[in-house]
Amino acid sequence: MANPGPASTTTNHPTPLATNQALRLIASAQGVNLNLVADTVAPILVNGRVSVQSIIVTNASVDLTTAQLAVYTGPGATGTAVKSAYALTGNTTAAKVVVTAATSTDAVTGTPLYIRNTTAQGAAATADVFIYGYDLTFLP
Repeated sequence: MANPGPASTTTNHPTPLATNQALRLIASAQGVNLNLVADTVAPILVNGRVSVQSIIVTNASVDLTTAQLAVYTGPGATGTAVKSAYALTGNTTAAKVVVTAATSTDAVTGTPLYIRNTTAQGAAATADVFIYGYDLTFLP
């Protein structure tokens, strides 16, 4: 019988990479309440410095006509605004995936990110938020 090749394994995020220059999942939160002006903590999944590239919102429970979202390095809209408040109007169904660029170029070190709903939807609403970026930790 021929050798089928090297063994491989599957792991959860963050995926171990041979380089830190790959776009990867930095933080995420499921079921973010979009009908309450509040923070949802999203722990950073990698150690060291990161640079946020984009925020992805998907799996909206309703057509998001009013809700607005922002991402900060501190609770209660404090610290650096990684992403300034923006409307989620493109999230019309659970199938829609909306990708938005970060607004800050500052590196983030060892702190959770705070996904802040800045404007309530006005009715029960949730969505999943994924924050992607680059791991700036030096690899030999």
